[in-house]
Amino acid sequence: MNDQKGNKLHWRLLSGMVLLLVLSLLGWSIFDEVRFASERIGVYISTEDGSAGIDAVEPGLPAEQAGARSGDIILAIENEPVPDVAALSELFERYHRPGQPLAVTVLREDREVRLEIVPGTTPDLAHLLAQLVLVAAYLGLAALALRHQGRDLRARLLMIFVTLVAIEMALPAGNMLGETGVLLIALTWMGITGIQIAVELHLVSLIPERLRLLTRHRMIVPGFYLLGALISFGLMATLLFQWYGHDTIYSDLLVNLQTGILLAWAIIVPAILAWQAWHANTPRGRNQAMLVLIGLLPWVIYIGVSSLWSGWLDITPGVATQIENFVLLFFPAAVFVAIFRFGLFDIEQIVRRGVVYGVVAALALIVLYMLLTAALPWFTQTLGEEFGLWLVTGIAIVCGILFRPLRVAVERLVEHGLFPERRVLRKRLIEIAASLSQQSNMNDLLKRLAGQTRETLDLDWTAVVTIEQHGIEQRSAFSEGMDERRRQNLTRLLGPDSPIFLHLSRSKRPIGIRRLKRHLADHGLALERIGAEVLVPLYFQHRMVGILCLSSKRSGELFVREELELLDLFSHQVAASFENLRLFQDATYEELTGLLRREAVMRQLQAECGRAMRNAHPLSVFMIDIDHFKPINDVHGHLFGDLILQRVAEVMHDSVRAVDSIGRYGGEEFLLIAPDTDSDGARRLASKLRQTVYDLEFTAPDGDSQVRVTISIGFTTSSALQSDPEKMARELLSQADSAVYTAKHSGRNRIMEFTPSSVEAGPRNDRLR
Repeated sequence: MNDQKGNKLHWRLLSGMVLLLVLSLLGWSIFDEVRFASERIGVYISTEDGSAGIDAVEPGLPAEQAGARSGDIILAIENEPVPDVAALSELFERYHRPGQPLAVTVLREDREVRLEIVPGTTPDLAHLLAQLVLVAAYLGLAALALRHQGRDLRARLLMIFVTLVAIEMALPAGNMLGETGVLLIALTWMGITGIQIAVELHLVSLIPERLRLLTRHRMIVPGFYLLGALISFGLMATLLFQWYGHDTIYSDLLVNLQTGILLAWAIIVPAILAWQAWHANTPRGRNQAMLVLIGLLPWVIYIGVSSLWSGWLDITPGVATQIENFVLLFFPAAVFVAIFRFGLFDIEQIVRRGVVYGVVAALALIVLYMLLTAALPWFTQTLGEEFGLWLVTGIAIVCGILFRPLRVAVERLVEHGLFPERRVLRKRLIEIAASLSQQSNMNDLLKRLAGQTRETLDLDWTAVVTIEQHGIEQRSAFSEGMDERRRQNLTRLLGPDSPIFLHLSRSKRPIGIRRLKRHLADHGLALERIGAEVLVPLYFQHRMVGILCLSSKRSGELFVREELELLDLFSHQVAASFENLRLFQDATYEELTGLLRREAVMRQLQAECGRAMRNAHPLSVFMIDIDHFKPINDVHGHLFGDLILQRVAEVMHDSVRAVDSIGRYGGEEFLLIAPDTDSDGARRLASKLRQTVYDLEFTAPDGDSQVRVTISIGFTTSSALQSDPEKMARELLSQADSAVYTAKHSGRNRIMEFTPSSVEAGPRNDRLR
């Protein structure tokens, strides 16, 4: 425990030092940019032939406004000659005064031209803002990875990699730092590059899982870091030789070496990720590798174009920098999605859409201010400096006032554009809850719940476990996609006495298996092996009545917080359906046999009589009695008698149609109602029931004897039309009762149909073979 606290403290101190370093570099960059802007005239000097020739002139800056052109050669500053670039820098520093014109003599087409240049421009706020956004994005990713680096090597490698990128992005341009400062910045960049290559090669070989080649050849990973060290050393050594040797050979070597390394880097890393994605075992792993690959592709294209296309040299450095900044934003964005949507790390937090909305709105505002900053020179040039400045300031104030409405508009746009499936899910869950409330059988309800949630959420499987009020009975239902072994394990893990059940009864909220492992490591791991991902407790009036267990999505995506919130609301509706159905069944069905209670079956008889009268259809009613049931109870006990009642009720229920109604009339008597059944159909059904019960075998409690059970059946079929359903029900019931009475007194184990003559003259019966 102390070691863990020490490690956390160590990493916090290290991260604080890195953050301080990055902030210092950013402050240095801002100072360098502001100072450079105060002296900037907007020309690029060529150093190829030793003279101070103007290679390019930036539009809208002091040099162009004074009339400087590309191809001019600077001859003098304030009438002092400029023999080379070094002298140019020295003279510029000597005579430069903020806001004061500088006399510059240039050679243009064999004639001397005198220019009056006033150095100084506004700082490049757009570039500084882009630099700040990039550094913040990479540092944010590093902070996220820091929280998980102790549990996941990939998180640690990602943290190191993006931190190095953030340091590289925060490095100042070195415009005003002198030769030594520029050299140190260049050496730092080259040293970081080699480490980045090594760390990224190691990282992508672990996404989504460890590359098999690394297991077979353990020296590959040390080889990554040896290669990175050689790259850093080679680049830095070549730069030093070129810097102090002033030899074009080393300069060309450095350019070619950099180009070759970057191209190789841009080929090998995506190739490893593509291989990993192709051979991933799960959709989630495949999506993780694909997202990281997508985040790298813009950078790969950028490296290829800038290295191989000769026209890239014609692009101004400012535009090239903006393109590079835009390209580098793709990687952290893609990795964020891979983490939060596809579980790249073992992350417990689930991001709210509100965070997404806030980030999108903030980025939109940042982009708007960047555009305003970039447009400020055009406004001041076109409309005048004072009016243009006031206009831009007014637009910025209006944007600040309208931030909240803009944020709401962005939220709606994101909701309808990026998350349409959320609205579909909400609608579909409402439909499922409504369909569950119409179910009259608990097993059918559970099966429908499991099947429809699996289909709606596109899961591998879904399971439902419900607990009766006193924890005596446990029901389970499973969708397709689960084998019997996993079903048994899941039922055991989610039982009413399990630690998982107790934990959910306390938390009362849906929980992911990753978070559950923090509290119940062994049980969470067992659920993870089964394939479970989310547990949703089903609560009704402060009592947990069951658990809805959801597997991972077929797409590999993680459950987001909004989905869990919808499932939480859905669970209360499901639990209410459970309890309503239980209350209905308690009032309608008997606990011992599971058949309709006497009151319920009598109501059903009257309803069927009314239907038969309206439609002029036949209706058959059966009275069924278990033969010699009292002696069985007296000899073998009431528990054995209850067992016989249960089995006889079960087989009879399974033998009738879904439209038929069967209930316990009293004691060992049962009432069966068969709509649309004439006399012949009723006789066939009665014969089937009698044979089915006769085939049952019971072992007496002493274990030494077999008990045979038979039934007597009396039935009647409505023939004459009646005008009163209640009267018709009484008559049919009386006739069926008379028929079964006659059957029992005629020898039992037989079928008797009611007719006036049969009751008077004796029963017509069919003996069992």
